[in-house]
Amino acid sequence: MKAAFYSEGKVVITEVELKQLRDQWARLRVGKTGLCGTDLFKFSHTLPDFHTKILGHEFIGQVEDLCGLGSKIERGDWVAAIPLIPCGTCELCRQHRQNLCLGGQAIGRTFEGALSEYVDVPIANLVKIEGPLDCYVLADPLAVCVHAIRNAGLEHNQTCLVVGDGAIGGLLAWLLHQMGFATWIKGVHHEHLQFMEKLGVDTLTSSIRADRFDCVFETVGRSQAGTLDECLCAVKSGGRLVVLGVFAEGYIYPLAARNLFIREVELYGSNSYVLEDFQRAVELIRLNGKVLGEFITHRLPLSRIEEALLIANKKEGLTLKVLLEIGEFI
Repeated sequence: MKAAFYSEGKVVITEVELKQLRDQWARLRVGKTGLCGTDLFKFSHTLPDFHTKILGHEFIGQVEDLCGLGSKIERGDWVAAIPLIPCGTCELCRQHRQNLCLGGQAIGRTFEGALSEYVDVPIANLVKIEGPLDCYVLADPLAVCVHAIRNAGLEHNQTCLVVGDGAIGGLLAWLLHQMGFATWIKGVHHEHLQFMEKLGVDTLTSSIRADRFDCVFETVGRSQAGTLDECLCAVKSGGRLVVLGVFAEGYIYPLAARNLFIREVELYGSNSYVLEDFQRAVELIRLNGKVLGEFITHRLPLSRIEEALLIANKKEGLTLKVLLEIGEFI
């Protein structure tokens, strides 16, 4: 099969041999794959957990083969796939917190990803979708947002601020707005904020008034502390700060701990999601596919992956989700 292969600091399209299908796994013919910020980082850095050279974990595909009985999934079904593969037996898995499984693996990290013509996935990780619709590629990032809102424990009439106007920040602000919360998003990309205003979300570009929001979500991450400082300033006394942003491994932030103590601010992390969050995301896409599809701003074939990576990294103009169209289906 053809795959985007990471080799010696470059991305090349090459032929890769298909492996034997594992028991209780399915082989998908990949339709479309979205580029995630973690993919961009891994393509430019060699990480300690970089066990596969084929990335891609936001994808949809059509089931071509199955190795296992008793599943509701059949050959020919269109599916979205959960990339996380928990052990299923540890204490966290037994607590239904599979997203925190210490022995967990993942498609696009420890197993070959979906920047390829085919990808193998555990059958239990598949959720049926209507067909090869672009918007379902957003199931993974939208599930991250569903999980974060659940972690936040929001109450009726509370005010929310999302810091960061990328794909996760935008999807999160849209979902909060859809759920009826008074929501603002703060970012630095003018076109992104204009897009969010069209969806009905209020935007901020200047400094934030202190002690204003009941719940603040940080979605930027990386190796910087500016957004955390902004969030901590913006959240009300007695409020909650939820961190979704993926910060660099080993990055240490000089936290104003006394500020947390004096103002009784609750600090929460929100990492990925579990099955129910993903299923909810798929249902949200089914009901709101047209508007969510607008978050996909670029579509390119797999053969132009280097160009796609460049677009996703530069973020010039309106650049939210860059999609690779891999399979051709009638």
